[in-house]
Amino acid sequence: MANQSSFIAEAKQALAAFTLQPLPLDQSLGLIETKGGSIRLECYTADKFEKIVLCTIEIEATSLVEASVLAWPEAGYDLPILWCNLTRVPLVMNVAVFAFLPIMDPVLQPEQTATSIEGLRTLKANTLTLFGDTIIDKAVMLPSRAVYALSPYITVVNLSEAGLVHLPAVLGNYLRAYHDLWKQASVVEDPIDRDHRTRRLAAIRTLMKANDPGFPFMVDVFGQDATCRVFDAVF
Repeated sequence: MANQSSFIAEAKQALAAFTLQPLPLDQSLGLIETKGGSIRLECYTADKFEKIVLCTIEIEATSLVEASVLAWPEAGYDLPILWCNLTRVPLVMNVAVFAFLPIMDPVLQPEQTATSIEGLRTLKANTLTLFGDTIIDKAVMLPSRAVYALSPYITVVNLSEAGLVHLPAVLGNYLRAYHDLWKQASVVEDPIDRDHRTRRLAAIRTLMKANDPGFPFMVDVFGQDATCRVFDAVF
């Protein structure tokens, strides 16, 4: 699995367990092509989700290709946001991100961290072991204020080309763990807790959308209007 198309294909195969249904999408957003690059976008829904987004972006000037999988739970459920991402610039970097973004407050609700946050400790450790010496940097700093919303056990690594072969196994592990959380997820009954989660979900969406470092580069290639509409669909 050495490219973004296979990253998305692996994700779709694993996400089939959620019984995805296509979400209506402006046809002009499914595939956007310019002289400088392309965007491929797919949106789905499923039980307990508002939307699940698969997106691949190519920018020819820098040879950058990025693939993202984002799952936005329906407001009110005790389910974190899923974010898996692969950014490649051949011979320069292969940065992979695997994260669950908690909707609950891990400080105020420590009893709920065992699965949604602390449960990622072992998953991250196993991931680092699997990648082994193909990791060039396991302390990659993401250039976005979106880091404020991330779990302390987020996995962000810069891999050698050899490390890409392990991505299917890692992606599968994270999506299976997320599927387990999804099966257990239920609507939060306490109105104060539910309101807090709903507001946090909306705030994370705004935070990620407003601080995506790729936005200005996409505007240069695809234009302001198309980029904004893609961001509206993704976030």
